Amino acid sequence: MTKSAPGNPVLIDIQPTFPVPPLSGLSLQITDACNLACSYCYFYDKDPVAITEDNVDRALDLLAAEANESSPDWHINLFGGEPTLKPDLIRYICAQASNRAQALGKRASFSMTTNGTRFDQRMLDLVTEFQVATMLSIDGNRQAHDQFRKYLDGRGSYDRIMENLGWLMKAPQFKVRLTVSAMTVKYLAESVEELLRLGIRSIASSPVVEDKWTADDISTFASQWQRVGAIYIRERLKGERISIKGLDARDDQEPLAMCAAPADFGCGAATTFLFVNAYGDLYPCHRFPGYFGKSSHVRLGSVASGIDEAKRMHYVLANRASAKKGCRSFVSTTQEKGPCGDCSIQGACGGSCMAINEFITGDPTQPPSLPGALEQIKLAVMSQVYEYMAKCKGAVNS
Repeated sequence: MTKSAPGNPVLIDIQPTFPVPPLSGLSLQITDACNLACSYCYFYDKDPVAITEDNVDRALDLLAAEANESSPDWHINLFGGEPTLKPDLIRYICAQASNRAQALGKRASFSMTTNGTRFDQRMLDLVTEFQVATMLSIDGNRQAHDQFRKYLDGRGSYDRIMENLGWLMKAPQFKVRLTVSAMTVKYLAESVEELLRLGIRSIASSPVVEDKWTADDISTFASQWQRVGAIYIRERLKGERISIKGLDARDDQEPLAMCAAPADFGCGAATTFLFVNAYGDLYPCHRFPGYFGKSSHVRLGSVASGIDEAKRMHYVLANRASAKKGCRSFVSTTQEKGPCGDCSIQGACGGSCMAINEFITGDPTQPPSLPGALEQIKLAVMSQVYEYMAKCKGAVNS
């Protein structure tokens, strides 16, 4: 049982009749500190504290304890605050994880999300050495970005990121996460155009669904995403190799088939990975300590005491597709209400993020309507893109 933030505790009323996947990944909070003060950040209260090497070693012990011959390779996500504030810790984590994984016959891969303001040649050398897949978190063009992504003294951070972009774009598997809020959605298509002009070829949009979106904001998102779809078609027809998450469609698979649920779980939270904060406490994922202020009701133990398996199981069960309750946002759903497993495009959102669900509705299994509404728009545009590209391909082959 987990106590939800608002209201009464919510019980998951299904029994675990399946094996829990082995832990194969960790998201390590390098530091809780950040050099920016983004107004919408879900880590509301930041402390100037960094994870210790001892807690890193103990976190890796958790992975080693669940490793066996058939278990997957390891993946370590380097998280913040802003992880580039602590390059020496990044090196320690990558070196230790690589050595520990190799000793168990595994490989360790790494990823990192950064605000880009401190990314220089030294950081490029470091992420290249350990092949750290690097994601730049940005809000779009200058007008969108500098509204919220400000330094502590109120200055915008866009220009500094542009200064560092040359180094960032040389990082392994570089991509951009484009954060979209209700206040910046009007710049969405223009921002995608600008990122493409800068030479960025892999973009994933990330709406701030904790925000309050009006019907007009959702309508604006729809029109902007249609423009993004047109941009995607234009670039693809020019022969450009670009990736825009939510629009990429395989030529041999229709969008609706791509959105079918791929697995039993909505995501890896509490199942295949855990979040370790700078204090060594364990959570289902990085959003939980941010939304709930490091509350004990969402804490799953610590690297010192170990995993609280009963509390972990609560979120494992909540993460099951069969446990998720319908958001009633999808017109393609055959029932007015019911579990996400009955939705024909359940795989598009995985029943929404458990942390977002619990933060907004008080129940990790109950999605709010907004994420589903936005996914519905994305699917409609993806279908239009797929149909147009198929016609163009047919015309060329005829």
